[in-house]
Amino acid sequence: MKTRNFYILISSIIVGMVIFWLFLYAIVELDADLFQDPNSVTIRGSGLNREITLTITQLKSDKYDQVIDKTYHFMDFFETEYDIIYSGVSLWSILEEENLIYGEISILKFEFWGRDLYHSPKALNLSIVKDHPELVIIAYEENGAPLFGDGPLRSVLDQSILPDGEYGSQYSVQMLSEIIIK
Repeated sequence: MKTRNFYILISSIIVGMVIFWLFLYAIVELDADLFQDPNSVTIRGSGLNREITLTITQLKSDKYDQVIDKTYHFMDFFETEYDIIYSGVSLWSILEEENLIYGEISILKFEFWGRDLYHSPKALNLSIVKDHPELVIIAYEENGAPLFGDGPLRSVLDQSILPDGEYGSQYSVQMLSEIIIK
């Protein structure tokens, strides 16, 4: 019995050390901000005048253009097409209202990052956001219900505005934490 308890103690210590080092690795090497409020999104990058962090309450305010119950078309890697109804805020309205853009829109690119460090497969030209303000949103509701399982915020781009060969599902980043414009 004493031998079994000893092995359990040693195993617990080893598991604890592994968890500690993985946690440290996530913070230092992967630059994960594990303590950031999950109910907010940060917009930052070299293409902006300043960095801004907005909460869901701020995103839902009348200050920004709201897109309510709009159907978005997606295609995944297997070229399966589907539609989902989202509500959210126009990314362009935030950039415009906060006067964040620094530089020429046609040369700036943007990408979405999730809390799990998943990000858009490649940066897209910011002119897509300007030319289609209702088709690029930060969603906070899906089919009339708040986003819970996929995180409180999600990026949404309609398939129709993406370059050929790109799949909308890859740009629909759940657990959205950052939008980087450079």
